[in-house]
This record gives sequence, C-alpha cells and structure tokens, in this order.
Amino acid sequence: MIKKIIIFSLISIIFYPGCLFFEEGNNAPISTGNLNLRYTEREIEYFTEIALGTEYGGSTQVIRKWDSDIKIKINGNPTERDLQTLNLVISDINEIIGDKINLTIVNSNQNITINFVPISDFSICKATRGNYGYFNCKWRNNVIYECDICIATDDALFQEERSHMIREELTQSLGLMKDSLKYRDSIFYEGWTQTQGYSELDRKMIEILYSEDLRPGMRKFEVESVLRK
Repeated sequence: MIKKIIIFSLISIIFYPGCLFFEEGNNAPISTGNLNLRYTEREIEYFTEIALGTEYGGSTQVIRKWDSDIKIKINGNPTERDLQTLNLVISDINEIIGDKINLTIVNSNQNITINFVPISDFSICKATRGNYGYFNCKWRNNVIYECDICIATDDALFQEERSHMIREELTQSLGLMKDSLKYRDSIFYEGWTQTQGYSELDRKMIEILYSEDLRPGMRKFEVESVLRK
C-alpha cells in the first residue's frame, strides 16, 4: 500500500509497542530437568534479550509466562480483517505451544481482553502515551494471569498496521515482553514495520518460553544454563 512519506514518518516516530502493569511475588521453584532440544547461540541470545523483564516499568529481569489456558474476549469495534487476523494469530500460537497452553475466544470468564478502541480510550489499558497498540499484564509469582490489550481504531492507521499490532501485542502478552532492533522480519522488531507473520526465529522464541524447563522467575544465567544443556 502506498503511503505519503510525511504520514509514515510521523507514525514511525510516535509508535512504540506497549507494555505493562505488574504484581510481584516470590519466584517459583526452578526445574532441573533436561531439555530435549538444542538451541543455537543466536536463538539463546535473542531469547534472553526479549523474554527477561518488560519494556516499561523497570521490573526484575526474569522469566514470566502463563501456566493456564488463555481465554480471549473481544471488546470495541474490530473490523472483519481484525477478527481474521486475531483468529490467524491464535491458530499460529496454538500450533507452536498448544500442547502446553491453548488460546480460545470466549464471551465471558476471560483472562485476556482485547479492546479495539480509539487512542482516546487507551486508559482502559493504562497505556503509556504515544502508542497505537498496548498490552498491560498482571502476574503473581511471575505467573501471568490477566492482560488487557488495546488496538487503536483511529483512521490514521492502515489495516496492515492494525493487523501487525494485533499479532505483536498478543504475542508479547505471552511473556515475550521486550523489543529488539536486531531482526527487521521479527514481530519483536523495535522499529516501525508491518510484519504480518512470524519468522522462524519468532516461532522458536515462543517455543523456548513454553518449554517445560523454563520456569517463571528464572534469571538470565539460569535460562542460559538450561538452554545450553
């Protein structure tokens, strides 16, 4: 899609991926089992960059993840393409880690709410100013149990940009909460992109986070020790 350079530049400056509110507690016990998979140094390095801590808030640099199935409720005014994208992202995540946790869309008893609303309503997610997509998660003992996600419906955004943010914010709500400037084709890329799918490296990051030997509360040296076994 062709964009006016001025509009694209402005969006590039003001957009940042969103992050979260948190509740701290004692770290969960650390597993001492062995992984059946081997990971490259590139994968380990990228994982420790995006999976420890949060983008905002200065939280402790540890692993945080879900230990229960994720039930998603949709609020606001999504487009048909928004809903198609959300279903595709859910399918992709379930394909990667569905044997560990499963994502579904529900009408009640949700633990993730995705709000398709104007930026003026982003207070729902306690969003930091300057974001078109934002997630706000809560955890106890480093186990995530609830998230709110906001996706902007303002006319300034193209559908491809909204679709990108749906994928990015939901994926980061799994516990991969930070960004990086290393790989432009990654959903975790810090700069402005319209990536519409996971790279192979992205899929590996999700897989690693939900491997059984990575426990909530693990610090960097513990994660590296486990992944290099």
